[in-house]
Amino acid sequence: MIATRRIHLVLTATVWVALIGVCFGPAALAANPEVEQPPAAAGSVTLQVTPSSVPESGGEVELLAIVRDNRGRPLENAKVNFLTETGTLESGGRLVAAGDGGAATDRLTLTESELAAVEENSFRLAVAVGSRGGSLVTSNVGVGIQRRPQAAFRHGPGDLIVAFDDESAGLVTSWSWDFGDGTTSTRQSPSHTFPEPGHYAVTLRVGNRVGSDEVTRLVRVFGSPGNGE
Repeated sequence: MIATRRIHLVLTATVWVALIGVCFGPAALAANPEVEQPPAAAGSVTLQVTPSSVPESGGEVELLAIVRDNRGRPLENAKVNFLTETGTLESGGRLVAAGDGGAATDRLTLTESELAAVEENSFRLAVAVGSRGGSLVTSNVGVGIQRRPQAAFRHGPGDLIVAFDDESAGLVTSWSWDFGDGTTSTRQSPSHTFPEPGHYAVTLRVGNRVGSDEVTRLVRVFGSPGNGE
């Protein structure tokens, strides 16, 4: 009789805990010390950077990672590792604990020499969070490098009417041509009629929000005098 009563009490307690979970949700179960709660697993992480590009002279980038569990809920206290291809992280590459809302932050400092060593016009930042079974949840994003353009151009045969083609490297937002005969143009790739045969020092100046560059080439013009454009 006593053994039967003990079994009944144990079953009643088990059913009661189950009812708490159904009626009041996981929070009520978490408050019950007799119920073992499995640790939440990281299901996703997103990485945001501000600004999205930096000038070639250097600067700082703010990193924000948002960690969520496998049910899409913010995961606090998750250990976040920020990674970069260049520059220096404020965290020093150490793990950063996510706080309220599953958010973790870091700051990247970049110097002019570090950005000059990057061959492309962008580099990548990444974030990694450990999950169950030794797996990693990751996210990465590219950060652009705002470089000054490098001026370059070519031209057609040296008749009086000469076609010029802009071959500048990098992002160009403005063009300024000086044909060496007192005339100019702001077109990207203009054609120009010179007043008479001879040698003309033609200059192309290109620019963007970071800076500008220019190149001058001596153009020999043949043909007979004609009307300019």
